[in-house]
Amino acid sequence: MKKAVLASIYTLFVLMVSCNDKDDDHGESSVADLLGQWSDTFDQGDGKIITSYTFMADSTYGFSSDFFGFNGKPLTELTGFSEVSGVFEVEGDSLILRAAQSEGFFKSKFWIKDDVLHLEYISYPADAPVLTQMEYDRVD
Repeated sequence: MKKAVLASIYTLFVLMVSCNDKDDDHGESSVADLLGQWSDTFDQGDGKIITSYTFMADSTYGFSSDFFGFNGKPLTELTGFSEVSGVFEVEGDSLILRAAQSEGFFKSKFWIKDDVLHLEYISYPADAPVLTQMEYDRVD
């Protein structure tokens, strides 16, 4: 019995040492790294969507989605858009966005590597949560 307890303790110790919280470490990203404009383009068959985040030094942000080429229009023609603005804060590796138009918030793990902003968060399509990652290229 004593050997089984010691073996269990040893196994737990090995598991704790082999699994540390730095396994997914992407480096430190700060508010200063985040400032500026970030953009991504999504091709949607008959059109495209360009989404952009702009983070400012006064802790405000803007998010825009521009839709091009939908409803039979040329890909160069703006066929729709949406804009959201609010405030943001950084807590460790988390980015928290609070839109001025609503009471809710968006929280995402973030990191910046090679001028690419990575956002990793849980989305809820249908009924099941899904780990989702988005990438935005630095514009400025």
